[in-house]
Formats: sequence, C-alpha cells, structure tokens
Amino acid sequence: MTEPEATELTARLQRVLARLGRLLRREAPSALGPGALSALSTLAAEGPMRPTDLAAREGVRPPTLTRMLTSLEEGGYVERANDPADRRASLIAVTPLGRKTLDDTRAARANQLARHLAELSPAQRRAIANALPALEALADTGETRPSA
Repeated sequence: MTEPEATELTARLQRVLARLGRLLRREAPSALGPGALSALSTLAAEGPMRPTDLAAREGVRPPTLTRMLTSLEEGGYVERANDPADRRASLIAVTPLGRKTLDDTRAARANQLARHLAELSPAQRRAIANALPALEALADTGETRPSA
C-alpha cells in the first residue's frame, strides 16, 4: 500500500468509526456521557481500582476523572471504599445500578447496530465479517478492555 493510500485508509476508517459511534449514541442514548460509560466499562471489566489508576487507564487527567467520579458516585453508579492494601487510598467499584446502566446501554446499541446490519446486503455483511479479525487486531494494539 502506498503512503497516500494508507493516509486515505486511515482518514476513511477514522471518519466511519466516529460516524458509527455518533449514530449509535444518538439512536440509543445513555443517561451517562461517553467518558463516564468508558470508565464504568473499565471498572466492570477490570474490577475496583484506585482513581489514579483509572485516570491513567482512561487517558484523562486526575482532576477530570475526579469530577466524573463525583458525578458517578452521586448518581449511584460507582461506590468508593478504602483500599485494604493502603488505608490512605480508595478503590472505585461499579454498583449494581452502574452495571445495569452499562449493560442496558450496550444492549440498546447492539440492537440498533443489528438493525442497521440487517439493512445491508449479504455481500456487505460478509465484507464486515471478513474485516472483523483485522479490526479486532487493530483495537488490541492499544487497549485490552471492552468499550461501552
């Protein structure tokens, strides 16, 4: 692949992923924003963690995460407990409400995506299925947690 072709592929892939994400967020909205859903997803997949570790995992600055966690805690989506390994630190965990919200959002978005996939031709669905291993490998290069 030439450099201009690689540049075009990169741009098209970035645009289509962003558009698809916006489409699903618009058609199956959540009470929580994308950042909060991502943090919940990380906590649900990896278990309780310190806020500083969650901030690093999410790629946000600690003050940003602190504001997000305050909102999530006030809404009942996460809870804070003392870290048994270090009583000065706290651990953040997903509550049953947080897990239900995450599961409901994922299910609603999966239903919308399934509806859109059903509107494609069989050849288009096969092309997407054939591209999935490469897309999964691409996603695994920078991250190991499931998304919201």
